[in-house]
Amino acid sequence: MLGKRPQWAYIVARVRVMKRNLIPNEEYRKLLNMDFNEIVRYLEETEYKREIDELSYKYSGPRLVDYALSLHLFRRYKRILDVSFGAAKELIFEYLKRWDVWNIINILRGKLANVPPEEMEETLVPVGEFSYDFYKSLVVRDVDEIIKAFDRTPYYETLSKVGQIPLSEIEDELYKIYYSKITSISPTEQALKFFVDFIRKEIDLKNIKTILRLKMDEVPAEEIVSRIIPGGYQLDVDEARKLAAMSFDELVKSLEGYWFWKDIEIEDSFSRVEIKLDAMWMQDVARRANYYPLSILPVLHYMSLKKLEVDNLRVIGWGKWEGLPNEVIEEQLVVV
Repeated sequence: MLGKRPQWAYIVARVRVMKRNLIPNEEYRKLLNMDFNEIVRYLEETEYKREIDELSYKYSGPRLVDYALSLHLFRRYKRILDVSFGAAKELIFEYLKRWDVWNIINILRGKLANVPPEEMEETLVPVGEFSYDFYKSLVVRDVDEIIKAFDRTPYYETLSKVGQIPLSEIEDELYKIYYSKITSISPTEQALKFFVDFIRKEIDLKNIKTILRLKMDEVPAEEIVSRIIPGGYQLDVDEARKLAAMSFDELVKSLEGYWFWKDIEIEDSFSRVEIKLDAMWMQDVARRANYYPLSILPVLHYMSLKKLEVDNLRVIGWGKWEGLPNEVIEEQLVVV
């Protein structure tokens, strides 16, 4: 995985071109003032046109938008892989393996909810270790067969617990496996250090969200610690254990020294706290990407922003379809 020192200039230049096509922040307010059909027409005038046109003969309403967004995200990420080479490609591919967890959990949720196989296929983002054809073969199998398909992979032991513990805990365990492989790397060169530090900070974000959510639900400290992902940048398991043992007020005061905690009011709903943490994370990545322009950081920044854009468009699409007030939809958007 270490490979030779990657030549980032070409890849970053290609990503910079892709970044120009991201929807500007000011456009979200325009979208909020449109009805659902106007939003679909708007997307047909952007780089989402290809996917909207391809899927419009099969789907309509929010499912059309949902599936078009997933397909487009897959194609963008695959494009980044396609233009990458050498050790740079290996790092980007390692990052994208997170989508294996996404795909596995989506398929299991779909099977348990009796979602038709064709609809499960449309949610796939197969840019990780396993191919689209592999996942396509899973959506027509039963749950036991799906689990057996991952025999001799790091995920099998955890997946064998499906039906014994909640699927949310299965998901947590799968992400721990994904993150543990990356955080076990000892960086021997700058590109690797940037990558591992990025992942460790992402773990911090996931851990603090877990701690806050479970503390709000008055979950016992040891159970909170069991859900923590090891290997955080500042918030590792030992640090999480200290925070989990505090009262909620003490916990909030203690967060002031962490890189991710700035101008966040805990009086807000938990969803608003999550959104502010996500915005803080993107600001941190942007600063580092600007400081190290010829590194993996601008690539990771774009990939994160693209996922954020897809999430925001999904929120707006469903919100408009359900007739939610603009202010309610806007509160769920992460705008950076």
